[in-house]
Amino acid sequence: MGEPLKRLLQAVRLERDAFVWMDFNDRATGDAMIFVAVTRLLILLGLGWSLFGLATSLSGFEILIASTLNALIFWLAYSGIAFAITKFLLGGSGNFAVFLRITGFAYPTLLVLIFTAQLGDLPSWLALALGFVWFIAVVTRGITYEGDIPTQKAVLAAIGGYVGWVVISSILGRGGI
Repeated sequence: MGEPLKRLLQAVRLERDAFVWMDFNDRATGDAMIFVAVTRLLILLGLGWSLFGLATSLSGFEILIASTLNALIFWLAYSGIAFAITKFLLGGSGNFAVFLRITGFAYPTLLVLIFTAQLGDLPSWLALALGFVWFIAVVTRGITYEGDIPTQKAVLAAIGGYVGWVVISSILGRGGI
């Protein structure tokens, strides 16, 4: 797991090498899925759940499963929407698997929620906004590389992916990231 962690750090620092590696490494899709699931678990732990509580109580286990499934569905849907916007609306290129990898490697930026919550003085909406902006920045950098489009269009695709997720989750009656 050393190489994926190295690439994760490169991705959150917006380094191009991470996205080139994702493009040529088909195993990175599995790594991205693991990052999404582990990030969701860490967010639950940061919200006050314990591993013991999540594993032993029925309600805790249900929350763990539902939360992880929500994160994985977000990962799939967001990636698909951002890919479709990039390819079909903005005239970009790329393939869906790489968009999955980009989104999965961007997802751990949401852990900023835990760290800002520890500061205590920041409102929760500011913590969420910080995580969202960092997530969008990483995805934008990846879309610029993979979609071969200018940064302005990549920002539209990254934000459009989230808007599409909000619309779909509202229709289906589920919210969240």
